[in-house]
Amino acid sequence: MVHNFWCVRAMILIFKGIAVRIVATIRGFIRKKKLRDLADQDLTRFCDHDIIIKDEADVKRLLPDILGQALARAWVDKRFLEAFINYPVEILERSGIYLPSSIKIVFEKEDQSRPKVTIYSVVGNNMKKVLELKLILVAQR
Repeated sequence: MVHNFWCVRAMILIFKGIAVRIVATIRGFIRKKKLRDLADQDLTRFCDHDIIIKDEADVKRLLPDILGQALARAWVDKRFLEAFINYPVEILERSGIYLPSSIKIVFEKEDQSRPKVTIYSVVGNNMKKVLELKLILVAQR
């Protein structure tokens, strides 16, 4: 009886592994299709030339201006907002901004709040916040 239990348990784990791989493959296919759809959008460049970000110092020095422009555009352009929420790294690359694989961008937009971008440095399983940007509207007389 115990032997059958472990056999059934092993089969369940095997099928779970197969299901996870199938779901990952389907998600990858959908992601590639959506990326092809991005080609139809007019993605204005953030700079006249390509920018290759090498480290955290470059992130802190260069990304505030670039991501400020992206946030401003996301605020007024709903198509760009949707694309930037789902594919921030790809949008930046198509705009000539290249990040190292150790940098992760998290874009947040909740209901009525303004968009916010947080940049993390990833080393192994550790994520360290490097930069956070959010647009704030200030009206003066």
